Amino acid sequence: MDDSHQPDDEITWSSLSRWEKFLTVFGMTGLVLGIITAVLAALLLGLLAVAAVSLHLVEADGIGTLFWGVALLLPCSALAAVFTYPLLFGIRLTSFASRTKEATEAALSVATTFLAVLFTEYFTPGLRVQHPWLPALLGALLFALVNLVVREMGNRTSKGARGRLSRSRF
Repeated sequence: MDDSHQPDDEITWSSLSRWEKFLTVFGMTGLVLGIITAVLAALLLGLLAVAAVSLHLVEADGIGTLFWGVALLLPCSALAAVFTYPLLFGIRLTSFASRTKEATEAALSVATTFLAVLFTEYFTPGLRVQHPWLPALLGALLFALVNLVVREMGNRTSKGARGRLSRSRF
C-alpha cells in the first residue's frame, strides 16, 4: 500500500468543473431524497402495521389521516424526547454498571417511542382512538423489535467480516 499521499493529490470543490459540481450536487440531492423516502416509507409501514393490528381501536377519516400521522410522528418524537432525554443524560452521568445503564437506556427508548405515538394519536387530525395506550404500546414494542433485529443483523455482519479477515491472514 502506498503511503506517499501528497496534499496536491486531493480534489477540492474549487478544482471541480461546473459539470462535476452539478453532478455532485445532483447525486447528493438524490441520495438525501432517497434516504428521506426510505425513512418515511418505513414510518408509514409501521403506522399501517399498528393500525391493522389495532383495527377495532383506531378509526381514521381516510388515507390522508395516515400521511398526517407519518408527518406528525417526527415532531411528536421530538416532543417526547424533551421529557425523556433529561432522564437519559442523568442515567449516563451516574456510576451504575454498564449493563444497568444499557437496560435503562433501552427502557427509556421504548418510553420515548410510547410517548411519541401517544402524542401522534392525539395531534393527528381525523384520527380517533378508543384506548390510545394500546396502539402506543404496540408501536413501541414494534419499534423495539425492529431495533433488536437490526442490531442482531449488524452483529452478524461484523462477526462475519472479522471471521473472514482472520481466516485470510493465514
